[in-house]
Amino acid sequence: MVNETYNFHLLPAYTLKPVPRLVPWLSDFHLSLLLPVIAYWLVSFIFWYIDKKDYWSQYRIHTPEEFKQRNRVTVGEVLRSILSQQAVQTALGLCLGYLTDAGDFQGREDYDIAIWAGRIHRARDAVPWMLALLGIDAKTLASNLQLYTMSMVHPTTTEKPMVLLNSIIYPYLGDGLNYGFAAWELWIAKSTYWVLVPAARFGVAIFFSDSWQYFWHRAMHSNKWMFRNIHAHHHKIYVPYAFGAFYNTLTEAFILDTIGTTLSLMLSGLTIRQTMFFSTISVMKGVDDHCGYRLPWDPLQWGNEQNTAFHDVHHQSWGIKSNYSQLYTTFWDHICNTICDKSEEEVEQLYERGRVLARQKAEVEKAM
Repeated sequence: MVNETYNFHLLPAYTLKPVPRLVPWLSDFHLSLLLPVIAYWLVSFIFWYIDKKDYWSQYRIHTPEEFKQRNRVTVGEVLRSILSQQAVQTALGLCLGYLTDAGDFQGREDYDIAIWAGRIHRARDAVPWMLALLGIDAKTLASNLQLYTMSMVHPTTTEKPMVLLNSIIYPYLGDGLNYGFAAWELWIAKSTYWVLVPAARFGVAIFFSDSWQYFWHRAMHSNKWMFRNIHAHHHKIYVPYAFGAFYNTLTEAFILDTIGTTLSLMLSGLTIRQTMFFSTISVMKGVDDHCGYRLPWDPLQWGNEQNTAFHDVHHQSWGIKSNYSQLYTTFWDHICNTICDKSEEEVEQLYERGRVLARQKAEVEKAM
């Protein structure tokens, strides 16, 4: 992008300097490693407290009896596994950060906006040629539009109607130049730089992350060796709960989370601060997907099929071969036809059967 030049514009000079830290005593890079860990423990603790106080029990997917009877791993084992996993992932993140000299810089914003404005200007210059292919003279069309709109406004107005459209159709009618660009060109360039480009980066990160998670997750269920040695660990939890969201083997955590997240961040080009946001939200979403509550006011469950209820089905013996998607979308489950095909009534009947069996088992143990 630095090598792009435009003979008819004077591009602003720039000097790069490090972005000021969000926390004075901690670099943004180290903060980006710390925040996901904090998010995991904070959100998990919130759901633990809700569970302990028995708040909103009407939104529970499973009963306390199921939690005690069906899970094949203790909470203590889960927490010890999570601590070791977070320690390893943080160490790997530190090594990768030092190797890549991670850091954000500022100072070239105006330059990059001017580059985008130049691209928009060149695209605008192509409009008359495109109209010419259709046999339309751009200058005549612009003049006729100007005369037509002027005849439709009050004579005392000083406004120049259609100036934006005309300046696109016939460039020489534009005004309000800055660095040789029209005001509307700079407005679009700024919107592109500050809104559309970051949105596209997040879109790439989400799509790649979801794709990576889906196909590796599905492979771990399709290959018996991979399931037995890598993924079965996670499925010791039949009744998901927040603290158990990332209860995995170190191998699975390395493949799905460390490599997958690193590649998604590299391919999308997210900045350190954007990485901070993306990683933290991803962890919060993962914990929420395992929380065991269908909370109607939970923003992480709004307007998205990929939520707690969706992923909980995958943890059941009758749904383990479906609903492989994780975190953001169910795109690949729909494309690959691996969505659970049971109706809502069938799903609820299966859940109710599990509740009844767990209650009966608890009563038998209590009577002994």
